[in-house]
Amino acid sequence: MRTPASRLSTAKKGPSCGPRTSNTDPTRRVEFTDINTSVFGWPSRGGVIVLNEATHVDFHFLGLGTTDPPRKRRLRSRPPSPAGDATRAPASEPKAIATRDGPEREDDEEDTFCQRLLLLGAKWWDSEKRYQSVDRFGAGIQPFVEDVEEGRVEPPTLRERRWVKVGWETAVSSMDVSDTGGFWLLDCDANWMGIIEQDNMVPEDAARVNLAASMDERCEILKQMGARFYPALGQYEGESTFLRAWEWKREGEIGQLKKVG
Repeated sequence: MRTPASRLSTAKKGPSCGPRTSNTDPTRRVEFTDINTSVFGWPSRGGVIVLNEATHVDFHFLGLGTTDPPRKRRLRSRPPSPAGDATRAPASEPKAIATRDGPEREDDEEDTFCQRLLLLGAKWWDSEKRYQSVDRFGAGIQPFVEDVEEGRVEPPTLRERRWVKVGWETAVSSMDVSDTGGFWLLDCDANWMGIIEQDNMVPEDAARVNLAASMDERCEILKQMGARFYPALGQYEGESTFLRAWEWKREGEIGQLKKVG
């Protein structure tokens, strides 16, 4: 669902959460700014999945360390290049893991990680360029606002602009995303230009979610904030989030999913 351009000038702006990088790096895993922590996933279907405002509860759910979080994802070795050692990656790049079925297994593991990101309310962007354009639009940065207002860039879709927080009552204890139970979902319209749902905007006390020391505490906080409970992922049929996008997404929000790497 796209936001009519005619509605863009009547809504309030809000702070941006995303990073300020400009170059696509398909090895990126965790990125920090002065106000935000972002986790990246690179699905084999294309595009990029990003979880902003990630906390230690999210890191635990994803199996990521918090004292020394991985800035890059580990890549498995690819078939040798005809150019030989001339194309060998520099030592500063992620260390490859030799394996007979490296590329295929790498894709499978990354796709599994991406599915877990989606379970936390992450967004699946058509490309990193689209992600950064919408992120800057949401921050109210004038050149990016003008791009949308003047029709050079498509306005954020309903799913792209959503503020989504998820708490899982039954711990998803393994990387098997089919091992899911009940969850609490708080799904609101972002406080950006072009507000779609005036009666369902991000709560003024939204930062309370970050106080949770565990997934159980997050569930309790979300419950207090008016979140809805779903006994199982399969019972959620909403179209405003990417929670179940792995089941149906084959195209981008406004175009094709861009593959990288």
